[in-house]
Amino acid sequence: MHAVAPPPTDPLTQPGPWNAVAATYDEVCFAQYADLADAAIELLAPEPGDRVLDVAAGPGTLSVRLAPRVGHVMAIDFAEVMIERLRGHVMRSRLPNVEARIMNGQELAFEDSSFDAAVSLFGVFLFDDRARGLSEMYRVVVPGGRVVFSSWAPSDQNALIGAGMTALREALPELPRPQGPLPTQVAEVCAAELEQLGFEQVATQMFQKPVRFASVADYWRDFERASAPLQLLREKLGADAYTDVAARASAALRTTWGEGAFELACSAILTFGERPLSAA
Repeated sequence: MHAVAPPPTDPLTQPGPWNAVAATYDEVCFAQYADLADAAIELLAPEPGDRVLDVAAGPGTLSVRLAPRVGHVMAIDFAEVMIERLRGHVMRSRLPNVEARIMNGQELAFEDSSFDAAVSLFGVFLFDDRARGLSEMYRVVVPGGRVVFSSWAPSDQNALIGAGMTALREALPELPRPQGPLPTQVAEVCAAELEQLGFEQVATQMFQKPVRFASVADYWRDFERASAPLQLLREKLGADAYTDVAARASAALRTTWGEGAFELACSAILTFGERPLSAA
């Protein structure tokens, strides 16, 4: 009898690609996602003194903005370099109530009911076992505790990422194309996933904001520097072939958006839920 090989692991669910882009991701996204982080915090509605867990915190955009409003922030990420960047922001902002640890969000090393709230800004939606990650968030918040996670809207609504991916697929037609929106790109699916785990008061909220770029060159530079998938594509194609693909993608973007300044919509889904008081 032959053993059945396990399915291939998505490299984006491993820390390596995120460590590789952590510094440039931080430089691009720490400020760019600030308004989105604020929207997630408002939906979470933390109270002074709350203990809040930030899952897959990246360089700490949300943690740093949340810290002045709560008692303690525990920020975790499985990528060591992301945690290093986060700690740098914490030190520069002098935030003694933020603690950062290297940890997998699907295996939280915390006791049950350790936090008043938990949040994940573009983290849990990428987990290879999303239900496990969300159930861990359920487990570690107190009964009545609040949870928020974010995911990107479909590419036709979220041009901030969609424009780059469309141009990349035009330049590299053999690049795999998703068959319709991913589960986390549908608000009703996001809500259903929380409800199936026992969350109550579940609701979704759409975040939308235009992001302005001085030129296609500025956009493509940010898109490349913040993208772990493009880091993997560069490794797969090799430097010369990737440079050619990137040039063709940039040309496709200029055909669509022109040579001057332009705006792209940033659209994301925020999903909220509460652990029932009856879970005590």
